[in-house]
Amino acid sequence: MRNFVISTLLLLSVFTVTSAQSVRNVFGFPATEPGYSLGVSACYAGQIGDYIVMAGGCNFPTPGNKTYYAGIYAAPLDNAVLRWQLVGFLPEPAAYGATIASGDSLLFIGGNNNEHSLNTVYSIHLNAAGDRAEVRRMADLPCTVDNMAAAIDRGNVYIVGGNQNGKPSAGVLTADIKTENYVWSNLCTMPSSPRVQPVCAAKDGKLYVWGGFFADGEKSVVSTDGVCLDTTVPYTDKAWTSIEGPRSAKGEPMTLSGGVVWTDGSKVFATGGVNKDIFLDAISGRYERIKKADYLLQPIEWYSFSGNLYELDLVTQKWKPTRFADKALARAGAMAVPTTLGTFYIGGELKPSVRTPQIVLILSVSDGLLRKAGFQRAKHSIPLHNIRNLTKTYR
Repeated sequence: MRNFVISTLLLLSVFTVTSAQSVRNVFGFPATEPGYSLGVSACYAGQIGDYIVMAGGCNFPTPGNKTYYAGIYAAPLDNAVLRWQLVGFLPEPAAYGATIASGDSLLFIGGNNNEHSLNTVYSIHLNAAGDRAEVRRMADLPCTVDNMAAAIDRGNVYIVGGNQNGKPSAGVLTADIKTENYVWSNLCTMPSSPRVQPVCAAKDGKLYVWGGFFADGEKSVVSTDGVCLDTTVPYTDKAWTSIEGPRSAKGEPMTLSGGVVWTDGSKVFATGGVNKDIFLDAISGRYERIKKADYLLQPIEWYSFSGNLYELDLVTQKWKPTRFADKALARAGAMAVPTTLGTFYIGGELKPSVRTPQIVLILSVSDGLLRKAGFQRAKHSIPLHNIRNLTKTYR
């Protein structure tokens, strides 16, 4: 009877903390290309089999000298140390594109560099030993695209916003990559101002978009709201509906511009992004908070990038109250790679022009408790990551 009581109490306690999160530092960052070890933002990244793969990205090895990279790196999945190996090169240096996982490959879509914006799509596949990347060019995009978001649902890839042919856009491109000779097409336009550096997620026939900015003087916008497209019905303007954006612990609207999102079952998680007020003051050219000449000279804390971790219930389409934040998440231009170990949060910038090589693992504290208690994920329970061990929050 005593064992039954203890087990019951443990089970109850576990399911009362399913929203608890932890952030753990993961060591190791690629260092083969000169300057890369300083950290990069806006890289391509994803999972292929038992490997984390990242490529490209950009940084400032010296002030004012923006450098783009072409190396493709792979590391065996590990929740403590990532041992990176150079496995190939992109056809040219690139950053500010998007990554889509497709079977045993990754699609690196669009992007730009110091020379031009890209309309290319490459399929990246690792050999069995995980020490060589096979790069294959796929169908080109109908326009150049950079600083966009991308998502996949039921074999359909959606590319949202960004700069299309060099202009800020609210357009949505799509392709059904299940077909052998697929082509990209213009699907529709979002019912909003252009959204550069938005985030998006797709699930069960719905495409969700949040954040993004549009720099246009006094008409500049840093979006805090979201829109949702029902892709299961013939497209009309009515196919779009509004969806709320996340809020801070104080209830203030937050932007996901420059942030990341990922899906886990019936949940969407999001983190990172710029401070909407500080960023709007700069892109509008007002510079009421600080002189333009001093904008890049402030300490990291002044820019107030968001370290909140947000959770959206796709069933209710409501964001849960924000209760977790960590300074290790306060970045823009990072990449999130969900895996069975948790979500790897890679690189990004801590402030304009300052990158970080830090990689952290975002995980659920309750996962470790569940496994220690011997419980399995129930069919209708809250989605959980499969974490190897329970760790303390990283600071």
